[in-house]
Amino acid sequence: MGTNCAPLLADLFLYSYEAEFMQNLQKSKSTDKKLVRSFNFTYRYIDDVLAINNSKFVDYLDSIYPPELEIKDTTDSSTQTSYLDLNLIKEPDGKLVTQLYDKRDDFAFPIVNFPFLCSNIPSSPAYGVYISQLIRYARSCSKYDQFVTRSKRLTLRLLEQGYVMSRLGVAFRKFYGSHHAIVDKYNISASKVALDIGLQV
Repeated sequence: MGTNCAPLLADLFLYSYEAEFMQNLQKSKSTDKKLVRSFNFTYRYIDDVLAINNSKFVDYLDSIYPPELEIKDTTDSSTQTSYLDLNLIKEPDGKLVTQLYDKRDDFAFPIVNFPFLCSNIPSSPAYGVYISQLIRYARSCSKYDQFVTRSKRLTLRLLEQGYVMSRLGVAFRKFYGSHHAIVDKYNISASKVALDIGLQV
């Protein structure tokens, strides 16, 4: 890890085992076709795997991957898990709800992960960070309260790091003007969203 080619090598390495497993599964005359189809909703991004509606996946891990590969189950429960930067929750009615997952939230110390305005960077890209994070939150959060919680926390943090309220308001209007489609799902007006996340626009 750490080299430029590492993600590509990891992807190819794991794919070779997965492809061989699926080919053998399909060729086997004793294999139940339902079992083959149960892998239709199995996804992997580099070394993170998500298996949806496949209770047999864990039973076949040793058949798919080599023994030297350490596999950690990060499933929280049968109705909740985290995958990449999403927390996936299955509600009682069967609806899948997503919200942002950031492992840095679990750290017992503060993390500096946004630029300070007093640092040696132009201000326009710094305010662009605000827009990009609002886009990320709106795409990740199915529910409005989750979007508001994340956005309000970000707004307060950036204000503490020297950002100006009026320019954050301008950045918010740019976000809403260009990406309103991803916040329309909340059915909340722009002025109400701005108020809820602590902006004065």
